[in-house]
Amino acid sequence: MLKYLPSKRCTLHIASKPPVNNWYLVVYIVLFSFSISITHVLAEGSKELNSNGGNRAYLLSSTVFNASYPFPTLGTMKVYVKAGESIYVGSSVQGINGGTINFRAPDGSTYSSGTDAVTGLISNRTQEVAGPLPNTGGYTPFIKTVQVGQEGVWEIDFIPEANGTQLTANPTPVASSTMWVQPAAQYIAAFDVSVRDAANAKFLTGRVFTNVFSGVLGAFNVGFNGIFNILTKDGYQYTLNNNGQAGNGFTFFVNNKGFRDANGGVSYKSVNLITTNVQDPRSADTQMDVTQKIFFNPPASDLPASASIPGGGTTWLLSAPVLPTISNVTFTGIEGTVGRAGTNPLGGYFVFTTSGNGNYVLAIDANQNGLFTDAADRKLAGAVNTGTNLIYWDGLDGEGKKVPANALAAYNANITIITTAGEVHFPFFDVERNVNGLKLSRTNGIYAPDDTLFWDDSPITVVGTPSNPIKNLTGISSAVNGHKWGTTTFDPNNDADFGNNKSIDTWGYTSSAPVSSAVSFQLLEADLAVGDISAAAGCAGLPVTYQFTVKNNGPSAVTGAKLSFNYPTDIMGLVVNSTATTGTSSVSAGLVTATAYTCNVDLTNGAVRTFNITGKVSLSSSGSLAVSAGILRPADVTDPDATNPDATPPTDALLECDASPSGLGCNNVKTNTVVVIAAPNAGPDQTVFQYANATLSAVGAGTWSQASADAHMATISNPASNITTVTGLDNLGLHHFVYTNGNGCTDTVVIKVIAADLEIPNIFTPNNDGKNDVFKITGLESYAGSQLIVFNRWGNEVYRSDNYLNNWDGSGLAEGTYYYILNRKDHDGAIVTIKGWVFLKRGKS
Repeated sequence: MLKYLPSKRCTLHIASKPPVNNWYLVVYIVLFSFSISITHVLAEGSKELNSNGGNRAYLLSSTVFNASYPFPTLGTMKVYVKAGESIYVGSSVQGINGGTINFRAPDGSTYSSGTDAVTGLISNRTQEVAGPLPNTGGYTPFIKTVQVGQEGVWEIDFIPEANGTQLTANPTPVASSTMWVQPAAQYIAAFDVSVRDAANAKFLTGRVFTNVFSGVLGAFNVGFNGIFNILTKDGYQYTLNNNGQAGNGFTFFVNNKGFRDANGGVSYKSVNLITTNVQDPRSADTQMDVTQKIFFNPPASDLPASASIPGGGTTWLLSAPVLPTISNVTFTGIEGTVGRAGTNPLGGYFVFTTSGNGNYVLAIDANQNGLFTDAADRKLAGAVNTGTNLIYWDGLDGEGKKVPANALAAYNANITIITTAGEVHFPFFDVERNVNGLKLSRTNGIYAPDDTLFWDDSPITVVGTPSNPIKNLTGISSAVNGHKWGTTTFDPNNDADFGNNKSIDTWGYTSSAPVSSAVSFQLLEADLAVGDISAAAGCAGLPVTYQFTVKNNGPSAVTGAKLSFNYPTDIMGLVVNSTATTGTSSVSAGLVTATAYTCNVDLTNGAVRTFNITGKVSLSSSGSLAVSAGILRPADVTDPDATNPDATPPTDALLECDASPSGLGCNNVKTNTVVVIAAPNAGPDQTVFQYANATLSAVGAGTWSQASADAHMATISNPASNITTVTGLDNLGLHHFVYTNGNGCTDTVVIKVIAADLEIPNIFTPNNDGKNDVFKITGLESYAGSQLIVFNRWGNEVYRSDNYLNNWDGSGLAEGTYYYILNRKDHDGAIVTIKGWVFLKRGKS
């Protein structure tokens, strides 16, 4: 048991000797109570706590934290009042060495009783029992009338000597029914908060409550018999008789969880050490953690459901008991898609809301035969808490096998829940002995009155006398066994018993009838794949085209699978086309950026879609150009070799591809690398005469070919050489010759074949100026083997060539007129004789 002493360890005092220390028992209680009769009272406070015998528990009012008082308050009480009503207060320390009473109203106003030693002072037991004036024999109260706009919950602090900033020795223990001596410092023997109606005709009870009560008995061999009334947020009420709770200092409050587990839920177990893993009763409630309210009388029937509080906001008060319910049942994939999940290793969550704590059994019809009891059917079970619950299912059946994707019908699950309401816990911290047990009873709601208690002390190492039974999860009446442990002792130093340095919980609730709900969902799996990427060309300044396919190998259809094609900035002006190759598919939300093309792809089972993507390689580009294409599964659709089974929706195909459990690599991502080279240059277009030969002259390595679409084919002498001769140009028109480099890039030269009509000049100027230096007969190249004979004016032959090649330059001849005979040899071998004259001029033309 924890005890407090500023300087030394305490001893246990028995009989009539006063204690000489103040190590205090700490008791945290979330309450149930035994049904008892409550007499009409006209005050609310210490009078009620001392009306059932036992010893007086002095109210602790302190700001000092220690192991005995981990949630200290300045004796804070709360009271609900309406406009026009009056709050009557008093304490046994009013006006003594700074003792006073402070008020905080819901509208932010603050008030104080001051330090008057008469008004607000409860000076003896008679005044405590009588309550405030005008009750006969009552104390003179400090009165504060509630103004318009101040209706709601007021907070009242009972300030002791020295403002509660120090702790002193134990007070003298006294019986509840006898006179006391007001202790020094932090202890208040008597306190009262009474509400007078607006007509000043009567006192109203059931208005005063607190969230936490800290007290001290002054000795370890006396008991506390105080009776409290507990109101839960969901409208249930309990009475608690502490039934001779032994110990010295203690703190008690009521909540809905007792000791929490590592996830913040209800553990439903005692703890084999001292723990404070409970909701701070001074803090505001949360959706999951609620501090129940401790009243000194049964809560007034006219309390509202909620009321304003100091500092802004509201607090809950009285409501009708709420029967346990289950609602908002859904199934959501682990990545957040409602109504569907991917097959194992993804799975999903069954989500539902309950109005109470309890247990669930969830059955999944894994073989889809309409039954939920087969060996293949999966059963999940566990605890639920008030509010939203998430139950994870890993996608395996009852035999540990992967549940397949459903092709047609959805899967079905049944959830059966037995919940609780009005749940209250009362943990004991370091309480060695609880030999009488508590008496408690739920006084309203289904099956009331009910005094059933539960506990589980199995985690505690047994020392001394343990609880019996050690685990009680089926319920025992508190009239029979209010969770007793330990043995009475007269040894002042004997702390070696079951509860020493332990945290022991006791709880109660009302159980609902089983509530069932059904939910349907889909399981989806699709093996998505990208085919190999082919690349056509890859030369600086020229187009490059990539082609690949995406396929859904099933078994499920997919909607919105994300396709990404990533490329470097060297490729510009991207144009994307796609077509359905097999099955049904479509694309949407296509987007082209400077480095990527993305779209959403819908693919039925077995569908294939082909993508053709064209861009232009920049002129400055060189080296390797790498591109990649990836298909990413939609959220909550399992891809067998590309699924990262965390709860984050997929965003990157490669990350999914390399994730466990499938390991590195998958068929969802493909790459292609092209080494960019210079574009080919086939040379300028040409015009030649019919039957003449042509010379092709390209830059760089490559091969020549004639376009297959040409109507007439010529002969390329050496296609593998960049410079080569073309013969067979016998047909008029255009001839296209394509020069292709190693990357498949092409350039085309066009040879235009025209009719070979001869043009014979009548002058030429062989003066070596590079112009008209020979006797050139245009078109003669089409008449190979033609003979030229030249004569001077006296008829002497001065030049002859049997295969004239347009190369007579008049060497050795004087300027003058000459006569020629041209025996033109036609393509068919016929000879046509043409005669004429030409003037040879030596001067510049």
